[in-house]
Amino acid sequence: MKKRAALILAASLFAFAECLAAGESQTEQLLRQPIPRPQAAEEQPSEQGQFFYDSYFEPSKVVQGSRPGRWREVTNRIGYKYRNIQGYLTVSQWQRFSVDNYTAHFGAYLIFPDSYAHAEAGWGWDVTYMYRFQSIIEYAHRIHKGLYWQVGYNFRNYATNDTYMVYPGLIYYFGNHYISMDYGMTLTERRGVANFGTVKGSFALTDRLSLSLGMAAGRRLYDIFVLPAYDQFGYIVFSGLNYDVCSWLTARVGYSYGTENPDFIKRSFNTSISLKF
Repeated sequence: MKKRAALILAASLFAFAECLAAGESQTEQLLRQPIPRPQAAEEQPSEQGQFFYDSYFEPSKVVQGSRPGRWREVTNRIGYKYRNIQGYLTVSQWQRFSVDNYTAHFGAYLIFPDSYAHAEAGWGWDVTYMYRFQSIIEYAHRIHKGLYWQVGYNFRNYATNDTYMVYPGLIYYFGNHYISMDYGMTLTERRGVANFGTVKGSFALTDRLSLSLGMAAGRRLYDIFVLPAYDQFGYIVFSGLNYDVCSWLTARVGYSYGTENPDFIKRSFNTSISLKF
């Protein structure tokens, strides 16, 4: 017990001194992201291109050990959709205990009648707790009717180590809804493997309003304290409401709650708008 307490204290002091309090918070962002909808077999890709713009804001209250504080994420994305290809550029500002880091990503979705693929590459600058480079590759394919298998891979390069994440799973589309389940494994360089599971879904309540719900549970979801994976169990629950104001404007509000052993709690509200033009 004394040894564990000493490890927690040392990790807390290290995080405070080096502003590494963000840990793997972008893992939460990855787990919460919505899933694209495959193209219907009878649907013809539009020959007319379309620009889109998203703006996302998430302030959070956190408690790390005995230390309360605030985190913040501001993300802006602009992209262009043509036929079955959707390319985008994302720029984010992250703030942890008044320390700012920045990241930018280029990515694209390819949507087909029976499958979709997603690739992304991102870089960080002025980083003290975020990654210096990351890449994402995801692919999903129809098994039968609305049931799809999917697999994703995420690599991140930090100043202290590299992380490798693999997350296979299933997606079931029905009507204007979907439910997905993933089982993920994260290998942190020199620190071993941690496991987690995710369940999330989106449900159309009306023609304009939809509800998203989800939960992730496992180890090293945030990786706040530098401890063995078996001492870092946690969970994240999240929800949101999306409202199509008109054909070119969608607004969203959401809430999430996350916690990780031994002493970390994060409470977040988030809002976003999406424009098509």
